Amino acid sequence: MSDDKALNRSPEQLDSGKRGGCLWLTLLGLGFIVLVFGIIIYAITREQTADVQANEQRAIQACWVKANDPSATPTSRAFATDSCKEMEKQFRIKYGQDSER
Repeated sequence: MSDDKALNRSPEQLDSGKRGGCLWLTLLGLGFIVLVFGIIIYAITREQTADVQANEQRAIQACWVKANDPSATPTSRAFATDSCKEMEKQFRIKYGQDSER
């Protein structure tokens, strides 16, 4: 008789073990997503140091050197000029001042 009961379980009884595993897997996945978003938010909102600002200024200066390179094609110079202008715009937004060329 006990063998018959083990073989004749209802689908609801069989699924209960699977649901518990899926619940933990779902919670683990959600926890991972929250962790990743937390790291991204921290990286974006942390205070910028003077070293980071100086590096960005050097990158803008290097961009202008490339934009004014006479050996480059006119198309690449125009693209570099647009990129440099955008970099300076983002620098002004981020730091509230002009970058020094």
